[in-house]
Amino acid sequence: MLGGLGLTKMPKEEDWKNVKEIYLMHNELSSLPENPRCPMLLALFLQGNHKLRTIPPSFFDYMPALQILNLSRTGIRSLPESIFRLVNLKRLFLSYCHRFMRLSPKVGELKQLEVLDLEGTDIMDLPKEIKELTNLTCLEVSFYAYLSNVRRAMQSDVVVPRGIISALSHLEELNMSVNPDDKRWSACVEAIVTEVCTLQNLNTLKFYFPRVELVRLFLLNSPMWVHPSLSNFIFTVGHHVQRTMSRLPRDVEFELERWERCLKYINGEAVPKEIKKVLHYSTAFLLERHATVKKLSDFGIGNMKHQKCCVVGECNEVEVIIDATDSHEEDSEADAHEDDEADAHEGDSEADAHEGDSEADEEDSEADAHEKDDEVEAYREDGSSGIVSKTSGAKKIVLGSLEYLYIYYMKNLRRIWKGPIQPKCLSLLKSLTLRTCPQLTTIFTTCLLDNLCNLEELTVEDCPSIKTLVSCKISGEPKTSVFLPNLKRISLHYMPGLISISSGLHIAPRLECLSFYNCPNLKHLLIEEVSSKDLKKIKGEWNWWVALKWRCGRPSYLDDIFVPINI
Repeated sequence: MLGGLGLTKMPKEEDWKNVKEIYLMHNELSSLPENPRCPMLLALFLQGNHKLRTIPPSFFDYMPALQILNLSRTGIRSLPESIFRLVNLKRLFLSYCHRFMRLSPKVGELKQLEVLDLEGTDIMDLPKEIKELTNLTCLEVSFYAYLSNVRRAMQSDVVVPRGIISALSHLEELNMSVNPDDKRWSACVEAIVTEVCTLQNLNTLKFYFPRVELVRLFLLNSPMWVHPSLSNFIFTVGHHVQRTMSRLPRDVEFELERWERCLKYINGEAVPKEIKKVLHYSTAFLLERHATVKKLSDFGIGNMKHQKCCVVGECNEVEVIIDATDSHEEDSEADAHEDDEADAHEGDSEADAHEGDSEADEEDSEADAHEKDDEVEAYREDGSSGIVSKTSGAKKIVLGSLEYLYIYYMKNLRRIWKGPIQPKCLSLLKSLTLRTCPQLTTIFTTCLLDNLCNLEELTVEDCPSIKTLVSCKISGEPKTSVFLPNLKRISLHYMPGLISISSGLHIAPRLECLSFYNCPNLKHLLIEEVSSKDLKKIKGEWNWWVALKWRCGRPSYLDDIFVPINI
């Protein structure tokens, strides 16, 4: 157990002889012994040794029992020949070895391999010998290498040779990340989709669909979708150019991908029914650079009932996030019935088609009954994707499961919510971020505030038209209600139009941190807006703080918790 100790030298070779597991991860090792004798060694953990660049050719010669090898986040470029003699190796981890470019065809000799992790490497293609690893249950691979002229000369014409994926019939997890600029993927992706659809045991899939039509192919032919066994997926749909600098922060991407079922729809047009169908089963949704959609609810309010995380960015036509007056819940159910009917009868005879019409009529009558009773679908309690029950409800709950909402670079966004809001809509929201929305004027109304009882973090940046976080009429009566009872952090940055935090409403009784920057017109504060007993820190420019006026006098303790920003 020598992990994380900052070691620069390996333990003595005689110390390796009788051990079964060696933990040397997260050290400063730059070299390994030539051929240590480890007849009993089952697991070797070397991940996180960034200075390790090479492995001696005979390093694995005397490790006949080795089953687990972790070389992730090291600086190695290749694997030594001796590794392919590890006939008992079951798990090989090479994730985020950024210098690793080519996997040897001899990998096919590791017949017992169950897990092969190449996520985050610079690998350019898979050798066809991968198909010999018939015991694989998990394959993770990234084809994200920068395609310079040198690397183009080294790579093959095919990123994944035909027949590899279908040969790995025991796969339970398949994660494939792709450089969207790699034309080889576009040339072979249809065949790969067809092969993925043959995998009967798959429960986790990360995949890039350059075209919406490929999603339709997957939905039509995948047994894991018809009988929902796909409990985890990350689907990226739509051709997108890989950017040197993305406007989407890395931590937001991580937030998206930590949920069970994530759909990313990029550079899209209109609202394809395939996207709506996948969205219906998703728990996280990224909508980025959509050309025509005017509101998020165009994708169907009913299709977002399971959403826990939503990120919307660079959609220049969007004016409102949710329009509660939309009736897309019923529309989405009708679309689902029509899609299923079309899928089931595609290619059938004319007689079958007539039979399908009668079945469609029956389904339409069922849809009418659902609409009348306002029944809703629910997931299993364990979070799996199977639909188990339908319960009746009196009113629609819009985004009732949403916990995380991040909106950025929305040129025409005016408001978050339009129309009536029922109880429990957005009631689970914990984090709300609004960045660079120049036309945004309305964030909260008092009706919306009533629902946001679980909001913990609010960030508003570069929204110059916002005058106050809460749009309401100020009455002369004392305000006894307290809103946003669990809000702990407010960050307001680059807000030149801001003149008030909450229009005098008493908010955030548990507030812990307030952060201001470049809010020149916020010249007055009310004690009701910062009255939390839990307040630990107020950050801002020193000159702004000194000039700030308090209508009822500034409590002295606020000076003690003020932290000036070091510009």
